[in-house]
Amino acid sequence: MLVMIYLIFIVGLLWFLYIYQKDVFEPEPSSKILKAVAWGAIPAVLISNLLESFDFLWVGLLTAPLIEEASKGYYIYRIRKDNELEGPMDGLVYGAAVGIGFEIVENLIYSFSSEFSLELAVVRSISVGHILFTGFFGLMVGLAKIKGKGLLIGYGYIGAVLMHLVWNFLTGENWVSYFILVPIFILTLKKIADAAWKYELKVYLSPQDEMEEKARRLITERDGASTATLAEELGIAPHRTALFMKTIGARFDQGQKKWFVTAAKPV
Repeated sequence: MLVMIYLIFIVGLLWFLYIYQKDVFEPEPSSKILKAVAWGAIPAVLISNLLESFDFLWVGLLTAPLIEEASKGYYIYRIRKDNELEGPMDGLVYGAAVGIGFEIVENLIYSFSSEFSLELAVVRSISVGHILFTGFFGLMVGLAKIKGKGLLIGYGYIGAVLMHLVWNFLTGENWVSYFILVPIFILTLKKIADAAWKYELKVYLSPQDEMEEKARRLITERDGASTATLAEELGIAPHRTALFMKTIGARFDQGQKKWFVTAAKPV
């Protein structure tokens, strides 16, 4: 039991950190992240269990996805006007935080069932289910805020419900489905995280072409340049500079503590 609980907590935390470390531009305050986790872990779980207990709300396989995605998503919808939630990446982070809180508690509840084996705990912990579902909804809330299109929030909810429905339907039918859906969901989470990250990059590092030419010229003239030097010349923070240099195919020499670039731009 202790091994199972340890696994549920550690793997869940690692998945969240994977998302959080991508939010390098103005990361969300830890206090608000913890509130999001707490919402997913307590109110969202309680509301979902309460509503799912009413027979008149039962609509087959759709019941859990509809109720759970609404109870989790409500928190992100409620904070959509918060100044800290500025775009897709912020929404993804808050959504992932809510999702991981919900997933950890749900798995802990399941762990007290005699049918919940260590093997199932491993599979459910490795999968990114609730992080993906609620993270996607959060991303769409952030995108809606930027675009000024509230309809995107509805699309986000529908997308979260459909992914949740696919998971419940297929894993309920056959154990083999876990080995198909887990890698698919992980790749999907990676894709949306990369999309949100690229959007952040475009917003915070602009105009990219001019900055790239300036960085390449500086490095060529000085036969390499440090992160601090590039940051000063480009007028951006050091951590953003390092990220930007990686995106243009630059190489950091640990011995010389300098950045170097190839002659041609990466294709």
